[in-house]
This record gives sequence, structure tokens and C-alpha cells, in this order.
Amino acid sequence: MRQALQGRLSRIAGGIDTALKWLRWPSALFLLLVLIPTLSACVSLLGEIVKTPEPILPFAGGLGLYLVFWTLSIRQWRTTWLSTLEHELTHALFAMLTFHRVVGIRTTWRNGGHVRYLGTGNWLITLAPYFFPTVCMLLLPLFILVPFLETPIGDAVLGAAFAYHVTSTIRETHRGQSDLHKAGFLFCLMVLPGLNLLTHGLVLAWCHGGNAGLVSFVRLVGANLRSLLW
Repeated sequence: MRQALQGRLSRIAGGIDTALKWLRWPSALFLLLVLIPTLSACVSLLGEIVKTPEPILPFAGGLGLYLVFWTLSIRQWRTTWLSTLEHELTHALFAMLTFHRVVGIRTTWRNGGHVRYLGTGNWLITLAPYFFPTVCMLLLPLFILVPFLETPIGDAVLGAAFAYHVTSTIRETHRGQSDLHKAGFLFCLMVLPGLNLLTHGLVLAWCHGGNAGLVSFVRLVGANLRSLLW
């Protein structure tokens, strides 16, 4: 029974990998198309935040405190184990989301790490750490589904997690990064800006307006895209 289930999941993973391979360049073109509507929605969101900053102040406080600590201390650290672990866990998360069986994760203090999974893999797994703020996206569902967890302290933690993702991603994004070589630099340039604006915009929209802000941001991206096309 277990082997049959694993075989079925393996076939599903293989089908997803094949589909994403065929959709690779159409996805890149679509994300380029969505870039301007998403950027416009982010600018509108920032305008709303400037007009009414009170809801996002705890988030901004957590973000600011982390950036101060990062500037004074973390930036000088030679060891990168924590960010490497989060990086590899993000690969593993997207591997599982596309039905791959993760069989190993290895991280080191200074020499990076890797995740092992069964199957060919796909570009979503490869690029996930460069656009997906994992800690934020794991916290958001908790706040959305369990409203009493939404407190100023929770928002500050989310702000620190947001700053952590931005700083660690900047540190990890360079020409020598094997993931970017694997995906291809042209493809990365086409997909990562739009994906980053979308995921980071979602976090900011929720922190400023809660569930309603989240829905409004998604609707605004859709409306901007329709205006661009029609």
C-alpha cells in the first residue's frame, strides 16, 4: 500500500515537472506581463500606508529593529547556517508542494547546503528561496485563521521575519549562486521581479489591512492587469 502510494505520488510529481518544463517560458512571459500591474498595486499600497501608517507601525518597528541588529552585527557574521537552513527548507517546501519526496537536507556553517528529493525537480523548487519569504508565509496563515494571535508583538515578529528574508536573499543572490545558474539568468530576470513584488506585496497588504487588505491587493493586481490587456 505504501509503495503504491509513493509510486502514485512519484507519477504526479513527474507530471508536474513535465508541465512546468513546458510552461517555463510562457510563465516567464506571463510574469513579465504581470510585473507592471503588480508594481502599480504595490505603489498604491505604499501610498495607502503613507496616508494611514498606524496599522503597520508594529510591523515597521520589528523590521527596523532587525535591520539595526543586522547592520551592527549579523552583516559581519561569517557563518550563514541559519539563512542556509531556511534556504534549503524553502527548496524542500516547494519540493513537497509539487509532490516530491524529500529524502535529505544538509546545511553547513560556511559552505552552503543542499536538499535531496526524488524526481527530476522543476524551476519552482530551484527558485523558491529567491522570491518566497518562508517565515512570513508560515506565520500569515496562523494570523489569518486564528485572529487572536494577531497582536502588535506578532506584527513586530512578522516585520523582523520580513527584514530577515530581504537581507538574507540579497546576500544569497549573486552570479556564483548555483541555483541561478541552473535556472538560467535570463529566466531569473524575467520571473523573479514579478514574483518578489507579488509575495512581498501580499505580506505588506495583510499587515496594513488584514484579510480585507489582502483581498484588495489581489483584486487591484487583477484590475490593473485587465486594464493593461483591455
